Amino acid sequence: MLRICLIILGMLAALPAWAGQVIKVGGYEFAPFVETNAAGQPDGLALRLIEAMNAHQDRFTFQFVPTSPNRRYKDFEAGHFDAILFESPDWGWTERKLPIRASRVFLDGGELYVALAQPGRGQEFFADLSGKRMVGLLGYHYGFAGFEADPAVLASRFRITLVRDNSASIEAILKDRGDVAVVTDAYLKRWLRSRPEAAPRLLVSERFDQRYAHRALVRAGGPITTEDMDKILSAMDLDGTLTRLWREFGIRD
Repeated sequence: MLRICLIILGMLAALPAWAGQVIKVGGYEFAPFVETNAAGQPDGLALRLIEAMNAHQDRFTFQFVPTSPNRRYKDFEAGHFDAILFESPDWGWTERKLPIRASRVFLDGGELYVALAQPGRGQEFFADLSGKRMVGLLGYHYGFAGFEADPAVLASRFRITLVRDNSASIEAILKDRGDVAVVTDAYLKRWLRSRPEAAPRLLVSERFDQRYAHRALVRAGGPITTEDMDKILSAMDLDGTLTRLWREFGIRD
């Protein structure tokens, strides 16, 4: 017993003095928020925001936990994570009656339509999407489809190709493998900034397929409250931390 106690005390002593209540933060591949880097590790805006939240205070220690778009609800129910960033209650959480609470909106955005630029083709091309070959991401909700995410339902109701990420969506358009892709505006801005030569080949819609109101969702009765999350994010907004992150990822000019 004495040996066990000494081991436990040693483990506690090895923890950083600043380590606070551990909050597991779920996240799934969706650039620029979560993406895999060259080393094969999770990276992206959500990971950088978690780092910044840890540096900004010492009451909580936020740790990233990978999940997937379709698995995130079951992982949350199973207690694999306590919170998730850049989410909305409307993305399947409310309809599943999951025990979540939502923070205030800390970032807005949305998804735009992208098509191949052709002579005589303008914004009217996006007015009627019926009959067009659509390109989207597997496991995601879209406004043009009534926010349906089931691949089988989408396949039966629309001419849609589901791909792995936003980059593949844009490439499908450039290779004429689809007529219209739905792409996150934050990702599109960064993609065009790194590939300015491709901009003249793409026609980007002026209207959104859907608008985002990004929030942090936390477990009701869990280790962190929405008030805690709002306080941290508001302080980071006031001192310019959030603005610097948005600019780093091309979301704000």
